[in-house]
Amino acid sequence: MTTRWVIGRGLLGRAVIGAADTLPVSVPVRWIDPEVAVADLTTGLDILADALADAGGGTWQVLWCAGRGVTSSSREQLDTEVEVFRRFLALLAEHPRLDASRGSLFVASSVGGVYGGCPDPPFSESTPPQPVSAYGEAKLQMEALARATSEATGLRSFVGRITNLYGPAQDLSKGQGLISVIVASYLTGRPATIYVSLDTLRDYLFADDCGRMVLAALDRLADEPAGTSVVKILGSMTPWSIGAILGEASRIHRLRAPIVSAQGPTGRLAGQADDLRVRSEVWTELDGLARTTLPEGLDALHRAQLADVMAHGAPAR
Repeated sequence: MTTRWVIGRGLLGRAVIGAADTLPVSVPVRWIDPEVAVADLTTGLDILADALADAGGGTWQVLWCAGRGVTSSSREQLDTEVEVFRRFLALLAEHPRLDASRGSLFVASSVGGVYGGCPDPPFSESTPPQPVSAYGEAKLQMEALARATSEATGLRSFVGRITNLYGPAQDLSKGQGLISVIVASYLTGRPATIYVSLDTLRDYLFADDCGRMVLAALDRLADEPAGTSVVKILGSMTPWSIGAILGEASRIHRLRAPIVSAQGPTGRLAGQADDLRVRSEVWTELDGLARTTLPEGLDALHRAQLADVMAHGAPAR
């Protein structure tokens, strides 16, 4: 039996919880202040240990799906996130009631952050990382912290370098979620602003598929020796250009998507590569869990946002 704690209740965290066969430990974490967050995370480790004892032992998992940092975040904000994560790992490693050799850690990383400056796509796990933003550097620091903790304690760790995640629960206030913004434009009539070339290539992964991939990866990781650390790209392995997405949305809705192009020297986003095609070389059997096609994902988003409009009068934000 596995006792599980999912840290973070955003798009990825909700998807992982939805894919799990049992409810995880629930611990609210207040991210507004780093000291408060560390205090809540400390309490969470105790609650996880209590739940593990109540279950009569077994294995345990911690899934770090948290983080409000994005490509445009300041280095100061990202440094704070990394420091909170570092302190959390230290607490985890030293916890007297959590045997690291029976535990697993998942850490969400980012394809866009890690490979932002790399030439010659598609990229794989063997491609040397080349971040071009503080966001990408922060993700690599967190990956290194997880790997060092595994080596020092026997904790198994799995780093998922995730492509462009999308789904009905996306938080549009973070300035991410192009597909969600495009779908919302049909319901609101407000044009979606596109800041990059329509030829920009990305791999888009439906959140529910990602949740299943993460849990399947942790199941496989449990069979590896204590101290194992694995890095894998999590994506659909199917690239789409922004222009093709707009075309598909237009086909589904039988109406051209309302967009405003803001390309040019002042419109481009910092740290955004033109081509982020990927091809995983690690545990490739897990790639088959990315079953939701882009048309199916667009339809699911439309249905969810339409339901939100009917319930609240505005699309989910």
